[in-house]
Amino acid sequence: MNVERWLKTKRLAWQQLEDLLKRVDNRGLKSLDRQQLRELGRLYRATSADLSRARALKLNSEVQIYLNNLVVKAHNQVYQTHDDRLAGLWRFVYRGFPVLVQQYIVYVLIAFLLCVVPGVGCYVEARRDVHFGQMEMAKGQALVPDELWHMIEHKRMWTDSVQDNSPAIASLIATNNIRVAIAAFALGITFGLGTVFVLVTNGMHIGTVFGVCQYYGMADKLLAFIAGHGVLELSAIFISGGAGLLLAKSLLFPGQNSRADSLRLMARPAMQLFAGCIGLLLVAGSIEGFISPRTDISAQVKYIVSLATAILLMLYLFYPRSQTNPDQ
Repeated sequence: MNVERWLKTKRLAWQQLEDLLKRVDNRGLKSLDRQQLRELGRLYRATSADLSRARALKLNSEVQIYLNNLVVKAHNQVYQTHDDRLAGLWRFVYRGFPVLVQQYIVYVLIAFLLCVVPGVGCYVEARRDVHFGQMEMAKGQALVPDELWHMIEHKRMWTDSVQDNSPAIASLIATNNIRVAIAAFALGITFGLGTVFVLVTNGMHIGTVFGVCQYYGMADKLLAFIAGHGVLELSAIFISGGAGLLLAKSLLFPGQNSRADSLRLMARPAMQLFAGCIGLLLVAGSIEGFISPRTDISAQVKYIVSLATAILLMLYLFYPRSQTNPDQ
């Protein structure tokens, strides 16, 4: 079988299905006449068969992902009603997001290493020479800002300000990792350079702050603060970074497609990966608001919360699920 000829003959039908689906998205299913509705059903069935053929022929992943997304979207329009939207959201949360994380785990692990390895290096260096934390990064910003440095040096933690209801500090702590997660994902469009920069610098900041706190005997207090919410927040950053690296891969290695087509094919799974992180960040934010800053809750309880969130997260993401379409 001539694969190139087969692809060439099928692309017209796929484009017709795409055009019909765009019309339904913009104007609703009622905008199609009887003939167009029949054509939508026919093209959906034909494209489903093409997806099975593509998998059997082991065509490149870009073609399979494109057909898979097209079939899923057509299936939703042909068979689902508006009442199914909540069920679709539940399927994504329960199965779709974990399956995507498993499918693209390599990108998540790379994001993890890009953050953790520089963080460990900076932690070691800050313990060896505490003034390493005053080294300036981009835009003249130090790894540990002067205000934060003086607080740690005087045996005070900026986290105390949260308990004292300091709006500026509380807002900074609550939103920092959310901004990092968004940036790590969105900057994948810069061929991954922005994503790598965000992950590396964030790891350097965290590692250096821990190193300086360790030098001044404050590490235990810092660890107790971030323990409860840190597992979920950092996991969300790593997954968001993996999504950004997935976008970068589509631009750096487009295969037989143009970079624009390759990006379009990978945009859906990358956006779904990031979307799944929103739930993790919401749960982490709740823990950060109600547990982490409270001084009447012991460090041991916060460590138990940390362990519990880690176990539950691993079960949620990696408990074996059927390897069917994530959206189904």
